[in-house]
Amino acid sequence: MTRIIQFLLLNLIWVYQLHASQLETKDPKEILTQVRSGLNALSAEFVQYELTNEDQQLDRNTGLVWMQAPNLFRWEYQQPIEQLIVADGQQVWVYDEDLDQVTVKTQDNHLNPIYVIINEALTQQHYDIAFEKVEGDLQWISLTPKLKSDEVKYVWLGIQETTVQQIRVFNHFDQTMVFEFKDIKKNPELNQDLFQFTPPEGVDVIQALGENSIN
Repeated sequence: MTRIIQFLLLNLIWVYQLHASQLETKDPKEILTQVRSGLNALSAEFVQYELTNEDQQLDRNTGLVWMQAPNLFRWEYQQPIEQLIVADGQQVWVYDEDLDQVTVKTQDNHLNPIYVIINEALTQQHYDIAFEKVEGDLQWISLTPKLKSDEVKYVWLGIQETTVQQIRVFNHFDQTMVFEFKDIKKNPELNQDLFQFTPPEGVDVIQALGENSIN
């Protein structure tokens, strides 16, 4: 019986060491390369919420998102409050319909986690990338800004096979914003009108601080 127990323990140790060595050899850049391989566009449903230290979900929002490489996206909040965010490659438009207000700013936030999915060059340029762990079906990769950011402390990507299922954005106030994706479609045919925005007539158009005013 003692020999059997010893044998089982040795096997458990060997399996653990094998598993640990496999985790150590995972290349996060290669994992991200596989995520982006052949990916030109993507659409999905999303759930967004703040995750507290007690694992409570606050300020839950749902909606739809469309992305197209290298830098186009449309983020459409539907519940509980409608809001539209459109990045057209030059500017980002934020439309709050209930306020009759549009805010516009230059599209220069290269730390936006969306770019991690669709733009390899920006990821390599602005983030240090590391493999963190395997948890359930997800492989977790961390991305830390190479230059200190006031908005982003680091980002975690939860990847299942070759698809990003979850993004977690951590800020310097130890707050965590979570984005979960479902019904993900890779390379759908997208109408380019999705990534264009013209402010509706009569709404207030506000230029973000530090930007030139709109005529």
